[in-house]
Amino acid sequence: MSVVIITDDKDRLLVDREEARDLELKLNVTSKGHLWKSIGDVLFDFMSERVPVSTRLVVTTEQLAFLLVLKNRKGWEACKDL
Repeated sequence: MSVVIITDDKDRLLVDREEARDLELKLNVTSKGHLWKSIGDVLFDFMSERVPVSTRLVVTTEQLAFLLVLKNRKGWEACKDL
């Protein structure tokens, strides 16, 4: 199975293609969506199979914590207040 490994070099989050789509949509509707466009671009490219194999994305601890919050929210509508 192909995954994106999102890491701050201490902790990590493994995201498959379906989860990448969900996470990218959630990130886009938050206040961080434009600021962290590069993260969204990696998630989109992976989800759309532009990146055919597993990839590693190094982020800050703050970014990883935010992505974990997004992952645990139900649907992108629940992320608009972030």
